[in-house]
Amino acid sequence: MVVKVKFHSLFKLNLKSAGINYYIDQPISIEELIKKLDNDFEGYFSEKLLDTGQIKPGSIILINGKNVLHIDKLDTLIEDGDNVTLFPPSAGG
Repeated sequence: MVVKVKFHSLFKLNLKSAGINYYIDQPISIEELIKKLDNDFEGYFSEKLLDTGQIKPGSIILINGKNVLHIDKLDTLIEDGDNVTLFPPSAGG
């Protein structure tokens, strides 16, 4: 089973990558996906996306175009064929 993870904005620039594919045996949660990403990118994603075990305000995590904040947050399950899109927190005005 394949899950596609796409990086946008500063993630794409800082990591010099548009994303990564993961092969999974069973559905995993967003939290588990972030742990996988941390293993491959030296803790980068927890630092940027999470604050005390919660999604940082301004961070956007989408599964197939739907924001995980409107599903089950970090417990949202990712399944075969899903596309996960990650945007870092942003600010401005």
